[in-house]
Parts: sequence; C-alpha cells; structure tokens
Amino acid sequence: MDTHHPHAGSTPFLILAHPGHELRLFHWMERMRPRVFLLTDGSGGAALPRTHYSAATIAAAGASAGGLFGWKPDKAWYAALLSGDAAPFAEALDCIEAEAGELRPQLLVTDAVDGYNPMHDLCAALGAALRYRLAAAGAPVQHLVSMAVDSQDPPPPAERLHLSPQAARRKQGAVADYTPLADETCALLTLRPDALEVEVLRQPNFAWAADWTPLWEAIGRERVATGLYPDAISYARHVRPIALSLGAVAGLKLPRLLGHI
Repeated sequence: MDTHHPHAGSTPFLILAHPGHELRLFHWMERMRPRVFLLTDGSGGAALPRTHYSAATIAAAGASAGGLFGWKPDKAWYAALLSGDAAPFAEALDCIEAEAGELRPQLLVTDAVDGYNPMHDLCAALGAALRYRLAAAGAPVQHLVSMAVDSQDPPPPAERLHLSPQAARRKQGAVADYTPLADETCALLTLRPDALEVEVLRQPNFAWAADWTPLWEAIGRERVATGLYPDAISYARHVRPIALSLGAVAGLKLPRLLGHI
C-alpha cells in the first residue's frame, strides 16, 4: 500500500468490464493493492475465458480478486443488454456493495465511458451508482476511471503515475505473460509508446445524454450485416436505459448520478 496516497489505509476497489484491463494499471495495483472485480470472463464471441491470466496478473501485483471475478460470459451480458434486462447489472452492484460494506474502500476505480464497448460504459455507470450507495450509507468514497482503450475525448486526468524503469520492466513482464492480448498490446504500444511508462486515473464526466452515438454501435451493425450477430445493441434502446436503472436501483436521479458529493 502506498502510504503517501490520500486513500492509504483502506483497500481500493478496481471494477472492470473485461479481464486484461487491469494491465493498464499494473503499477498502481502494486502500490495500492486493490480488490479487483471483473464483470465478464473475457470469452467474447467464441474465445476461451481469460480470467486465469488476470488472476495471475493481479497476484503478481500484490492485489486480490473480489468475489465477483469473471462473473458471467460476455455472451450472457450482451444477451441481457439486447433484452433490456438490468437484473444482472443490479445483482453485480449488490455483490460488490456487500464486499464494500466489509472492506470500506475510500476509492473506487472503474472503466471509463469510452464508446468502444457497451460493457465499458456500463461499468462506469455501475461505479457511479456504487459510489452514491456507499455515500447514502454514510461511507463517502471517491470514484475515478481508467481508459481501457484510447479515446479522442478522454475525461480530465485526476492522478498521473510515472513508472520508474524498474516498475516499467515489471509491467512489461506482466503484459508479455498475458498472451491472449498480445495483438492488442502490440497495437497499443505502436500507437502509444509511453503506455508502459505512465498510468492515468481520470475524473468521470459523462452525463448520459440522450443523443450520444458511440463507436460500438457502428461496429455492432457491421457484425450484424456479416451475420456474426443476429441483432445490434444500441445506446438509446439498450445501454442508456440500463445505466439509468442503475441510478434508480441506487435511489438516485440521473442529474446526481455523476455529480459530486
């Protein structure tokens, strides 16, 4: 645990949509020793689960896995989205809140809304709802986000961690050991050569406006056109209503969902 961090003395919660996202914050995990939660198992459309790679990564960083860790296959989450079923998301919120009641985290870190994948976006909504649930129970916490993928309009930075050469080498080793993500890692390092040297936590600022069009909508339509998927998820019909329902589950109204205490 980083004794100089303002949240030292408690166990932060790191809540991510997919296994592998924790690599972005490997050195932060080394310093803060968070409890890590994964919504999906990373199996995608046809691949095998990759949670065991994440378990090894988390252990190498000295962090720990939460009770909700690769909880449901990706296909199950996307089926829930297409049917407008918010229950799995509400249940995940309940499970993580139960552990928060025991460990009393002062910091929640989640994926950011990035428009690249609907599960990334809803992970951010889940974190915002959890933050306010805990605050309503008398345990206010800070909620920050981490970009799982690069975005043209990222939220403003809140904390920036510059890795030493030794820390960068440890992170590079963890990345190299995560073989299912080798192609993605290569592409990222080509685009962002400094990705192994700097880790950034950001202030969530997405307002869940009704007229947003995420990139993943176009990707979904392309996959439906090729016959890969029978139907496409949309922001207006599927994702935004579930995000709003998470606010309702937490006893909130939308304008307060991403506001500040």
